[in-house]
Amino acid sequence: MQWYERLVQERKRLGLSQDQVVAAMSKYLPAGESVGKGALCSWESGRTQPKIHHALALARVLNNADVSYLFSPESLRDGLNDAGLQKLAEFRSLLLDSPRYRMEIDPPKTRLIPIYLQAASAGTGQILDDDAFEEIEVDDTVPASADFGVRLAGDSMMPRFTDGQMVWVKRRDVAENGEIVMCYYDGQSYCKKLWTDGTKTELRSLNPAYQPIHVCADAPFRIFGVVVG
Repeated sequence: MQWYERLVQERKRLGLSQDQVVAAMSKYLPAGESVGKGALCSWESGRTQPKIHHALALARVLNNADVSYLFSPESLRDGLNDAGLQKLAEFRSLLLDSPRYRMEIDPPKTRLIPIYLQAASAGTGQILDDDAFEEIEVDDTVPASADFGVRLAGDSMMPRFTDGQMVWVKRRDVAENGEIVMCYYDGQSYCKKLWTDGTKTELRSLNPAYQPIHVCADAPFRIFGVVVG
């Protein structure tokens, strides 16, 4: 495994986003210095390597006592011989052992959200059973406005949504023209783009291979919510 792959692995193991890492690093950098998300992206892709003081701050945030994997042998020796590198590792280990210098990272915030077990159609239409759901724990990668999740079946909403993708929905019974909705029409449940000109309403796909579904006034139609992610 490459050093940058280990960096990504450690960040994800701790449940930290890139934004959280660079924000936390600022506490351990010299006054007035900061690191942007772009720099972290560059490190995680292997395009560049962090300087030693960046690596030390990064390692403290990631709670990893060994920073050597962040460097190639050549860059790790930047200004230090073997004895100096050993002292650097010892000093850093002492800092991490002290509550005064060790950073305590708040665990990511989580919440429970219902996930409907019946896939909603992004194609031919399937029934969404209000009672068939389970609650799962999600973190802040799920939009805060989402009230529930539904897995899609079909490819009519490609390229934005793919077959089998989980979409997150804010519960609403009305929607604006052009919004992507989770809805019920004539016995089937759909994820479609709502279109209306005031006289007629259609459920449109993003995939041009699918024809719009005309919503007839005498057929049952209900909006469950608006897709937010």
